Amino acid sequence: MEARLLRLNRHWEGQKYLSLHERDLLGNLRKKKDLPHIQVLTGVRRSGKSTIFRLMINDLMDAGTNPGEILLLNMDEHFFTSLWTNAAGLYQVVETAEKLTAVKVKYLFLDEIQQVKDWELFAKGAYDTQRFNKIYITGSNSDLLQNRFATLLSGRYFANTVRPLSLKEWMLLHGFPDRYSTVARRPELLRLLDSFMKYGSFPEIALELSEDEIKTELLNSYYESVVLKDCIVYNQVRDSSLFYRLLHFLLSNAGAPFYYTSLAKAVGSNENTVRNYLEYARRSYIISDVTNFSFSLKEETRSQHKVYGVDTGLMNAVGFQFIRRGGMLLENVVYNELVNNGYSEIAFAWQQGGECDFIAKREGEYHAFQVCHELTPLNQARETTGFNLFGKLSLASKTILTYNQEDTLDSIPAVPFWQFFGIE
Repeated sequence: MEARLLRLNRHWEGQKYLSLHERDLLGNLRKKKDLPHIQVLTGVRRSGKSTIFRLMINDLMDAGTNPGEILLLNMDEHFFTSLWTNAAGLYQVVETAEKLTAVKVKYLFLDEIQQVKDWELFAKGAYDTQRFNKIYITGSNSDLLQNRFATLLSGRYFANTVRPLSLKEWMLLHGFPDRYSTVARRPELLRLLDSFMKYGSFPEIALELSEDEIKTELLNSYYESVVLKDCIVYNQVRDSSLFYRLLHFLLSNAGAPFYYTSLAKAVGSNENTVRNYLEYARRSYIISDVTNFSFSLKEETRSQHKVYGVDTGLMNAVGFQFIRRGGMLLENVVYNELVNNGYSEIAFAWQQGGECDFIAKREGEYHAFQVCHELTPLNQARETTGFNLFGKLSLASKTILTYNQEDTLDSIPAVPFWQFFGIE
């Protein structure tokens, strides 16, 4: 165990973790670093949760914390399988670390904690006894914040979601820090944006200069890891073949409306099973489930649904056609950017005679968006008509988001998506 702890905690040698890139979320985490509340980070695997841990460890060392007072454990490693059914064993690991460093652990970082049964009891006990100054936790399933955890640790934690790089973060990493650079180097930006849409924005994919074939292999590996570990094994799915088939169908038809009954028929199953399986996938963060906008909660429960993938690179890697799906991929990117930019209650609006791709709330106001890869005389009327579906609902803004066109249609601005969500 001692050798494994030394390998996991290289900062004990007094060396900071190198080659790490800042994330927008860090500003929020730093504001809360001196509060005793447990900090929980959830999100899809490979989105950068572990990197954020290391960035926070660097911050602690910069602030003068003894490196030995910081303990990092990755509970996903098979070395810790004995702890998966024995949360109390974490105390023994902490004691072993303290014997190695000869100082008390003050900051405990637990990565992929969902592997450990009854970890909530350990966290509550450690918090209530003030055993540590701060506990940081990550998990790859939103179940982490449900049921007993929410009850036991109510008022004792902060929760944040880590996602693949936002478009703004991605542009900054690729040398577009301001509006000037996007205007002066637009052809280069558009070429890179094609790569953004094809290979997505998982940090490792965005930062590596690997060949395209290697990127696709990595993305396939991500997909298998999420589906197998966080969906099938975690939820004890009996029919793994059906689960793969359902998820493949959903991602290959991202942005297309469906009812549970039609979805069940399409994959050869029943409504109850596809509801459950879709929920498992949603909890693993690999997809988002969006419903038809309605003023009536009762009506909304019977509404249509749409699914969007957490990353277009992941979708393309598992066998979808990039070129033929340009418009749908752009819609998927826009959905993710709405989430990344703080929009909530995101829905689509559909009625006989028209559709609006997204309506979302931000700072108490509703905003409507249409997504159109390329505006033409044939589709302009359809795009503007979609904004007329909301009756007396007051819309703070209406925007048509395109791939690379700027225009105004019936006083509605059409803006390139990278300009709307990118560097201001």
